[in-house]
Amino acid sequence: MPLLPEWAPNVHPLIVHFPIALLITALVFDLGAIIFKNKIWLRSGAGMLYILGALAALAAYLSGQQAGDAAAIPPTAHPTLSEHADLALYTVWFFGIYGLLRLFLLWKKPVEKTVVTIIIFLIGLVGMGLLYETAEHGAELVFRHGVGVVAAEEAREALAEKQAEEEALARSGLVASEDGSWKWKAAQGADIVLKRQFTWLLGNAAELKLETINDQTNGIVLALNPPNSPALFTAGKPLKSVQADVKLNADGFTGTLKLVHHVQDDRNYDFISLVKDSFGEDGEMKLGRMENGEMNIEDQEPVQLNGWITLRAVGEGRHFRGYLNEKMITHGHADPLPSGTVGLFIQGKGKFLLNNITVQSLQ
Repeated sequence: MPLLPEWAPNVHPLIVHFPIALLITALVFDLGAIIFKNKIWLRSGAGMLYILGALAALAAYLSGQQAGDAAAIPPTAHPTLSEHADLALYTVWFFGIYGLLRLFLLWKKPVEKTVVTIIIFLIGLVGMGLLYETAEHGAELVFRHGVGVVAAEEAREALAEKQAEEEALARSGLVASEDGSWKWKAAQGADIVLKRQFTWLLGNAAELKLETINDQTNGIVLALNPPNSPALFTAGKPLKSVQADVKLNADGFTGTLKLVHHVQDDRNYDFISLVKDSFGEDGEMKLGRMENGEMNIEDQEPVQLNGWITLRAVGEGRHFRGYLNEKMITHGHADPLPSGTVGLFIQGKGKFLLNNITVQSLQ
């Protein structure tokens, strides 16, 4: 028997309403204690409810972290997800501290004057504002962006749109949108597109010995043969918040591949990297930042790299996420860099294949 009902993708939607109900009821009890001064049990009940609500809020926050890491997030939902996560953390801290205060008042049982009761009520009311904003952003993720919701019709429309876009990309190479988003798909002449439409910050296209080949799985792809010297190339205009995807095959490659974003220059950028020390499936994903030429790693995990894979980097506000085949592997936090471009960094030897790059502005 499954632990979760079919409609629940994870435990978060099952428990998220408990802190809302407990904390709102606690506020109502506090209001009742102000109106009915002789009902001592109302004040005590409010304190117990705030303590339980704080614990429930912590459970909801932890389950929400797990849900956000595992869920498939549409590009347009990343800003809302980041705001929801930040607000949830502030709410947990607020009610955690406030719950300790109420526990202290229950223990000491001080003689509370009406003005003190009103102040305590107002503090709780401030917390309700945080709770409301957190819940509102969570509802927006579900009802506006469909996170965790199966939407068959939307999925069919998205697939048809994707197929149309791929056909257009196959004809025209790199295609940019007004908001700064851009896409590139390998086709005949892809080597020329990479030379002319990308900006090279390190190395050059000639050193990579570019060639288009016919792959059994994806048709025409671009083969790159790096000479073990660094190459860094980007495209598009600077973006503030971004999701970037690249589909590649690194079976015949050893070294480091980075999907870079918020690129300022060759010494300052954020990245998701795949590191392979030998030919085969074993590798490591790293999330970090290059700052003044110094590499800082925020998170890293071992990964299996076999055949065609999709690497995704998301940089939105102070949240940075790395995905492999739509599964989140790495997650970090840092102050955001200024707007920057997106591209690839390569240093290694052997051959790897590139099928497409998709960059979407999240603003």
